[in-house]
Amino acid sequence: MIIALINWRVKIGSEKDFLNKWKNELSLDGAAGLIGEFLSKVEDSDFHEGITWEMEPDEKDNRNDWAAADYTSYVNVGMWTSVDSFMRAVGNYMVAGRSIKEAFEAAPRRRAILTPEHWRIGHDRLPGETSDGVSP
Repeated sequence: MIIALINWRVKIGSEKDFLNKWKNELSLDGAAGLIGEFLSKVEDSDFHEGITWEMEPDEKDNRNDWAAADYTSYVNVGMWTSVDSFMRAVGNYMVAGRSIKEAFEAAPRRRAILTPEHWRIGHDRLPGETSDGVSP
């Protein structure tokens, strides 16, 4: 199993455009190996005093390539049975390096692949169906 993280940095005021694209056009319907995919808005330290990790620029971000300095961060978390499944479904849409591909992006998106070392299964379960308004 792998977990794929994609950090989207969306121009302030373009959140609706981004959410519409994610919900309706970035469908993974029928993608072999997809366990689940979750899009979440990143909250800052004002949300709770315990938050210590914010999605800030790093040394690989070239601010000259940015479309806007202000943005709303979202993180897409995808759980896949294998890296091969993920790459077959999504890999051909990924470009090397960091570049802006969509008009709503304030900065190039960032990606990470996590390989779980250990896990715990809780008593509660993941949602059993796709959210309302989201294409499968």
